[in-house]
Amino acid sequence: MGKVAYVDMIGGAAGDMLMAAWVDAGADVRELERALRSVVADGWELVIERVDRSGISALHLDLVIPGEDDHAHGPDGEHVHAAHHHHGHRLRDILAIVERSGLSARQIERASAIYGRLAAAEARVQGGDANEMVFHQVGQIDAILDVAGTCVALDLLDIEEVRCSAFPFGHGLGGGIHPNPGPASLDLMRGFPLRALDIEAQLVTVTGAAIITTLAQPGPALDMTLERVGYGAGRKTFAVPNVVRVMIGERSALE
Repeated sequence: MGKVAYVDMIGGAAGDMLMAAWVDAGADVRELERALRSVVADGWELVIERVDRSGISALHLDLVIPGEDDHAHGPDGEHVHAAHHHHGHRLRDILAIVERSGLSARQIERASAIYGRLAAAEARVQGGDANEMVFHQVGQIDAILDVAGTCVALDLLDIEEVRCSAFPFGHGLGGGIHPNPGPASLDLMRGFPLRALDIEAQLVTVTGAAIITTLAQPGPALDMTLERVGYGAGRKTFAVPNVVRVMIGERSALE
């Protein structure tokens, strides 16, 4: 019988933060990288380091892509690439990359569902056909691997069910000109509880929101016998620990 997991967005969530948390909780990083190499074989390097976030030891994960390293980083640590280097991918392009990979059928199904949900949110916000949406930031190699990474990690950790906390959000402008949370991120969070923090930063990226809202149900942590805990770190330091925490265990027999 599979495990249950609770994703606790203490300071926010991004694709790389989630992948780091699963690794910190025990997902085999060699197996994870092997699976990701079947999605995009080369042109990137996985760099993991242990960091301190407000007294919490956490893993920070970075997908370094030579030739794209003139990018900046978003407030929570997810890559923001220079737009003039990329023309973006349509949904069908990304789905083709995932479908011809060496991922398992379930991993492909989950990754495809995440991008399908993301495309639908972008289409509602921008107007237009979800199948024709052109992804720029979230259509690049690191974002594609971030999505695949959580799908692979859930299988490595034998997780069958995922719940999540409320989504934290800051104030000010996210990404320069858009309100915070960003329009697509906020659209993805429909039906999920939100929690306001007095932090002027984008705390949950659109990739993080798409992953969590596709794979998890909102609500309190499931009754479980706790087995593993992992912390994934964002890049910056906030007034609260900039980490996402995952708790994994066997569902408790006590109801």
